[in-house]
Amino acid sequence: MGRLGRSKTRQGRILSGIIVLGFLSGLLFMHAGKKVLLENTGLLSENLLYAVKYAPVDSNAFFLYVLQKRLGYALILAVLSTTWLGLAAVWTCAAWLGLSFGMLVMASLLRYGLKGILLIAVGVFPQAFVYFPAAILLLRWSYEFCLSIYFPEKLQESGGLHGDKSGKYVLIRQKGVKFILLLGVVIIGCLLESYVNPTLMLNLLKIF
Repeated sequence: MGRLGRSKTRQGRILSGIIVLGFLSGLLFMHAGKKVLLENTGLLSENLLYAVKYAPVDSNAFFLYVLQKRLGYALILAVLSTTWLGLAAVWTCAAWLGLSFGMLVMASLLRYGLKGILLIAVGVFPQAFVYFPAAILLLRWSYEFCLSIYFPEKLQESGGLHGDKSGKYVLIRQKGVKFILLLGVVIIGCLLESYVNPTLMLNLLKIF
């Protein structure tokens, strides 16, 4: 494996590690503050699940809503990666992804016990199998794109950028193509979340 391959593997491990640490922190944070964060809010409450269970589902409208949210997040991160805040945005986003999911898992576990784990598992299926790798790739894309603009010497050291300006422009064009492909993957996740997951959730909520 070349320097570029080792660098990308290292980036992926670091980002995954930050997400895992954020997840563990989210579990602890929700458990420690459950009185304020859970008991005094409607997070995953029975009333909320009841409303979801009997609310009519318009998959088309839901898809447009999900699409706007998911693509919006991706575009915001992409824009931030063009600024000097890009690297901080990548690390913050990775930590927030883990933290928010950890808090959600613990909230579900505290409210419903083992059924709560099933609730979360079904709640993120099957779109999580698309979203999670897409998130890692998007975070890594943003990291490398920011480096190519503000810290090209680091990419040169890893073998991912040639020393001349043409090499930088080629890399930027490649990043543009990769970003479009990543958006396509996100759209696939939105389709799964909007048209497949609601049916699974409604079937699960019959036992709640």
